[in-house]
Amino acid sequence: MFETRNDLSADTRTEVIRLLNARLADAIDLALQTKHAHWNVKGPNFIALHELFDQIAEQIEAHVDGIAERVTALGGTAGGTLAAVSRTTTLKAYPEQIVEGAAHLEARRHR
Repeated sequence: MFETRNDLSADTRTEVIRLLNARLADAIDLALQTKHAHWNVKGPNFIALHELFDQIAEQIEAHVDGIAERVTALGGTAGGTLAAVSRTTTLKAYPEQIVEGAAHLEARRHR
């Protein structure tokens, strides 16, 4: 852990960094799953869902950045690599072969 001007104890910062990195992994995974839906959706509602998934992904990315910045402000290292996310995420794997809009909506509902 890096030194900071933060007045939380080292033990508290360590635990908060661990918790934040866990949520960071979930948020990055959720953003990537949402982009997957954005890129691969097909069907009669294509354009509406394509745009919706893109907007949702952008909102998630804003939160990803905030979480990562909080980790580093506390003296930690933000676990933003693919390996770190893969190791840490608690989200279920996204069904990669679906394409229909309704199937993507159903898959997103369970995240």
